[in-house]
Amino acid sequence: MDFLLVLEAYEAGLRLAVCTASLLAREASERHHLASGSAAALAQALLGALLIAGTERGDGPRVDVQLECGGPLRGLLVDADGSGAVRGLVRVNQLDRQGLRVEIDSNVAAGRARSEVELPAPLERFDARPILSSGLDEPAGLLSVIRAQPGTETLHRAAFPFAGADLGAALTLFLRSDRPLGGELSLEVLHRKGEPLAAVAGALLWPAAQAQEESDERARSLGKPLRQTALHQSMRKADGKNAHALAQELARELSLGPLRLVTEVRPRFACRCSRDRVVRALRTLGAAELKDMAARDGGAEATCDFCMATYRIGAAELLELAGEGLQPS
Repeated sequence: MDFLLVLEAYEAGLRLAVCTASLLAREASERHHLASGSAAALAQALLGALLIAGTERGDGPRVDVQLECGGPLRGLLVDADGSGAVRGLVRVNQLDRQGLRVEIDSNVAAGRARSEVELPAPLERFDARPILSSGLDEPAGLLSVIRAQPGTETLHRAAFPFAGADLGAALTLFLRSDRPLGGELSLEVLHRKGEPLAAVAGALLWPAAQAQEESDERARSLGKPLRQTALHQSMRKADGKNAHALAQELARELSLGPLRLVTEVRPRFACRCSRDRVVRALRTLGAAELKDMAARDGGAEATCDFCMATYRIGAAELLELAGEGLQPS
């Protein structure tokens, strides 16, 4: 079961957020019919957006993460809010873990291919370098993070060069530079034969309060071991799927001491698209164009790039919209 937990390591003066999202990642992969490499890269981005949104101040802020990179994936876009709602897409769906385009098997993409009678193969760590980096001396990509508070029109955007292939480290640069309390972020996907998304989890560590130099230094000192070894080793011990067990393993690995639960959220794939939004977009077209669509195509059809939902607007409704467009305002 997927969870996003925010906990306080009160003896260490730190807070720890842990997110497990294997079910969410598999749903996203299935919706977009992703090959293993594309699915793992999207899973990491979904985790990153969830962890940032779930630890932002304010009432359920929305966080958008957009990546442009020099690797074969080319880029991705995800957004999440403090309630655990998240959605996302990648530019190239058909990449395997070596960065090669392959024919997509929907059962493998959804992580259902392993036979129940097989003994589980060992878990292996996903390496994003073939997906996000070309391996050449290339110009840096771009990572941008946009935050928005509900009910306001104010957007805060931060942009950073993206070099290499560690999305967790790149988002850590954003947290250190752009959030008062900073933060150290790690994102992991573990796979094995027949299960491209066997375990999907992330962790974010930051000082419990501002103006505590000792806690800030300790959080930063733990960032490297968190990303290099602590998270994926803890995932193996906790089987990567139980957020509470994973948090306890991480606390032991990083010597954080006792943990106290602050909040608990259930991550879920959720899209803001709707039929009403499609109709509102059609209203912006001229009456002649709406009538032409009704006559030539028998209506209009729109598919959401994030969730793949399809909305059909019939010819009669298009003609009705065209008539409304001719009315005086």
